[in-house]
Amino acid sequence: MKTASGKDAFTIKKTLIELRKDQYVIKNAYRRPIIPNKLIHQRNILPLDGEIALGKDGSLISSGIVLTDPVVCSAILCNYSKLKEDSWGDFESDMWYLLTDFDAISGVALEPYPLYLRLVEYKVDGMQNIDIQKALEEEFGIKHSVEYISSLWRNKIPKLIAEAAEDDYLNWYYTQVEKGKFKKCSRCGQVKLAHNKYFSKNKTSKDGFYSICKCCRNSKKK
Repeated sequence: MKTASGKDAFTIKKTLIELRKDQYVIKNAYRRPIIPNKLIHQRNILPLDGEIALGKDGSLISSGIVLTDPVVCSAILCNYSKLKEDSWGDFESDMWYLLTDFDAISGVALEPYPLYLRLVEYKVDGMQNIDIQKALEEEFGIKHSVEYISSLWRNKIPKLIAEAAEDDYLNWYYTQVEKGKFKKCSRCGQVKLAHNKYFSKNKTSKDGFYSICKCCRNSKKK
């Protein structure tokens, strides 16, 4: 991996990720149901089945317990300590593998947002929003309302994690299952998958997408 570069390094990285995903698939045979503490309002047994597929337009279609669903990510965050404690060291449980993937995806999603990462750490440690407000103000010099902190915790952060999981799946699919096309944004210079999640469609271009990625186009509009 140290000597690889460009697409070779990217492919190697995705292969390593897939090894962990294969372990998760193998563990599906156990299918031991769990009943997490607030994941659902009723005490119904919840099997960790989940499926992800691509629609005709390339969009993700998911069902069940998958990390591309913000609702699932929010439920895991709200019950993280309990789920982590119950599955710790149980390498035959689906939950252990799900949380392993969740930790990896969360790290990628929140790395650009140190304040969000710290907020998650405080919430997992059991701190109340009023105390988190003070701690964040001391560390980052920003005072958010407790309502805004609650919104970040239940909406913004789960969406960021789900989006990172979606990125991970798309990059895996178009490098391991189907050969995808990648293109460089003419503005930021980043190489991204030629997909409608990253580039707006343009019928006049050869590949059917604009040369500027959606992120840059949205930044210009703002």
